[in-house]
Amino acid sequence: MTADERLALIRLKVEWANKHIHDLQAEIRSFLDPKPYKVATKRNPDTRQLIYYVASAEPIPTSFATITGDVLNNLRSSLDHLAQQLYLVGTGSANGYRDQTSFLIAETAKKFKAGLLGKVHGMRQDAINAICALEPYQGGQGADLWPFHRLNNIDKHRLIVSVGSALVGVGVSLPMASFPMVQMLPKISIRPANILFPLKAGDEIFVDFPDAEWDENQDFTFQIVIYEPGVIEGKPLVKTLV
Repeated sequence: MTADERLALIRLKVEWANKHIHDLQAEIRSFLDPKPYKVATKRNPDTRQLIYYVASAEPIPTSFATITGDVLNNLRSSLDHLAQQLYLVGTGSANGYRDQTSFLIAETAKKFKAGLLGKVHGMRQDAINAICALEPYQGGQGADLWPFHRLNNIDKHRLIVSVGSALVGVGVSLPMASFPMVQMLPKISIRPANILFPLKAGDEIFVDFPDAEWDENQDFTFQIVIYEPGVIEGKPLVKTLV
């Protein structure tokens, strides 16, 4: 095969991953558009502060986790397909296959160096040099490949990483009494220090000024995030996959 023909076979996996991402985006929109989080208020009797809280929360569809696993698997497989094609080029074989050949992503530089030889056996030296230059391990230039690889491995043994919703933005208006000469102040969007993952009924999401009145147009931004302790913690799901 020509190089373009080999790359076309590898890109099939990437294209399938992209299809899953589009499907995931559509499912997330279907979940968030009807406003699955109902917000209510209560007042602190001591401070008179108005507290906004989650009155009810719809459960996250399990499809978010399964589709995420499919995306990760296809993307990870595309790299292993690449490694096999580099092996075929290096050995001059037309359709050979080697079980040990794969695209190595390691936790540390030391583990990468220790495991490299068995994974790249038969490849041309320029291919090996290119893989090494990527530094696909924590602390290397390709450090982002490690959490990607780790999440894919987790999905092989249990339902994918915790996928759920989080509070990622609050629209805040300053009290007009503080600025008597100003007719209207724009709302300021702030990101909370605690994203409250996963969101659940009863979570307090914003504390307003003392004696503030309930604002039915108060802005709260909810997002589907991916949260696997020690790997990826509270990052937007779709953006992370892309």
